[in-house]
Parts: sequence; C-alpha cells; structure tokens
Amino acid sequence: MNDKDILQRFLFENAPVRGEFVQLSTSYQAIIQQHTYPAAIRRLLGEALVVATLLSAIIKFKGRLTVQFRGKGKIKLLLVQCTQQLHLRGLVQCSDDIAPDELWEALHEGTLAIMMDPDIEGGKRYQGIVAWQGRSLLESIEGYFKLSEQLPTRLWLAVNDTSATGFLLQVMPKERPELYQDHWEHLQHLTNTLTSEELLCLDVRTLLKRLYSEEDVRLFDPMPVIFQCNCSVKRSENAIVLLGREEAEHELHEKQKIVVTCEFCNTEYVFDRVDVAQIFKKDENSSHLH
Repeated sequence: MNDKDILQRFLFENAPVRGEFVQLSTSYQAIIQQHTYPAAIRRLLGEALVVATLLSAIIKFKGRLTVQFRGKGKIKLLLVQCTQQLHLRGLVQCSDDIAPDELWEALHEGTLAIMMDPDIEGGKRYQGIVAWQGRSLLESIEGYFKLSEQLPTRLWLAVNDTSATGFLLQVMPKERPELYQDHWEHLQHLTNTLTSEELLCLDVRTLLKRLYSEEDVRLFDPMPVIFQCNCSVKRSENAIVLLGREEAEHELHEKQKIVVTCEFCNTEYVFDRVDVAQIFKKDENSSHLH
C-alpha cells in the first residue's frame, strides 16, 4: 500500500465522536499536474480533493460523491469526485491570471454543491447546495453539515506543493446533545492546537497521541486512496453522439478524425470516419429498439 495516500478512521471509546485522517500525495500530484494551475487554484483543488475523500467515507451510500462549483467569474468549474472505493479525480476550469485575493470573490459568484450518484441503476441522485460561509471551503462544508445534516462536524485542512491532508471530527449520528456536548467541546479544544505543519508532516498515530494523550482512541486500518479516472471509449462515443452527426461530419472534414480528450486525465480517444459512422449506426439501432 502507498502509505502517502491513505484514509484512516478512528473512534473515541468514551465519547460519541468519530474521526478521519486523509493524506494525499501521489494522487494529489497526479491530479494537479494534468493542467497548469495558478498556486491559489492548486491549493483550492487540494482542499476539495481532501474534502471529497473525507465526506465519501462518512456519508453512507454506494456510488460516487461529487463536490462541484459552477461560476461565471474567474472560476468556471471545480469538479472533484470520489467513489466508495476511494478512487479520486478532479479538475478546475479557471482564468490563468487569478490571484489569491480574487479567489473568494470568484467563489461567491457561483454555486457550490455536494452530489451523490448511486451505483445502482435507477437510483436517485442527491444534491445539496452548500452556502458559502466565512472565507474558506472548510467553513462552508462545516456549515453545510450543521444546517443540512444536523451533525456537528469540524475539519482541519492543510495543502502544500506536494501533499494535501485533512482531519475530521464528527458527532455520531442520532446522539442527543446532552450526551455529547461536553466531550465535543473538549475534543475540539484539543484539536484546535493542531498546526498545518503537523498535519502535513506527522502520521496519524503520532497525531492522535499528540492530540489525545489521555483519551482512549481506536484506530482502524488504513484504506488506500488512488487517482483513477473512469473515462472510456464508450463515454467518448457518447460524447460524439451528443455532438451530433452534422457537427461530427464537419470535424471529420476539417481534421479527418475526431479526438475526444478527457479533461481529468488527458487521455485521448481518436475516432476516424469509419469509427464515427459505426457510432451513429449503433445509436440509431439502439433508438429503434426503444
């Protein structure tokens, strides 16, 4: 197992609180290197990758979790997806000249959402809109859980040029406030001493010992997180069908081929005139069957 890309869960034996630690290194590097991002965007994307990984492990469903932002300013799209198997991918579409002090303004010009797509046919998609709070993605996600899930949740995030890490505490579902409030306040107080440097440099066992030396903490086995794209020939064929026959013919006339490039991993799928004819023939046959 790559010990630089893991998620580990933990529980407090004497408090109704659970936690998670995630560290992304190889996967984070693979994702941010697909495009040339400004420094502020690399940090934002790193935070979103960590958030998606943490949330996919605490929200009980079988499928894919998406953290998505759509805007009209200097950030057009932020899209991060994590599956139940902790397969991760992400991208940002933005202006090359966005500066750190413009980041928050650009985010306020759009909508942030958390979506869950079940992996069973006919399953219902869930979408929750996240209200921007404070001046960070972290504060906004915490606010989402407070308002939508009604579960007290705290996150700590840290990103540098090589790694993105995160730490999460959350009250266990269905616990009454009178049963957890004192524990929750105490554990938050301890965890607020955590520094970005510690989060980026220390392993989870060392962190837990440093933060909760007098607490009884159960640490579960690490789970690997990997960068994996789900693009395919079939998905690229569907993209050509959506393009339409007329537009596809125009592209073939101009370039003799159609190249579909995955924005997540930069894989190119190349189709010549024979391929395109077969794609539309299959689509017609499928339409007649229905």
